[in-house]
Amino acid sequence: MKNNKLTKRERQELFAQANKFFVDIAKLIFAGVILAGILKQDVNFWWLIIGGATVMFIMLYAAYLMYLNSKK
Repeated sequence: MKNNKLTKRERQELFAQANKFFVDIAKLIFAGVILAGILKQDVNFWWLIIGGATVMFIMLYAAYLMYLNSKK
């Protein structure tokens, strides 16, 4: 049976890639909030800002955790 454990280097690379993924998602959310605000979509402006900022900061926090794990 094959051993499915990751080596330390593979684990670091996995977390580094996850870090990049979460940062990219946060950037896309930020861009979506800006575009929806500029285009005057039929969305409550404050809900858009608060909701977008909350989700963006959650993604950035996840990216930060992945960054910390990639350095272990």
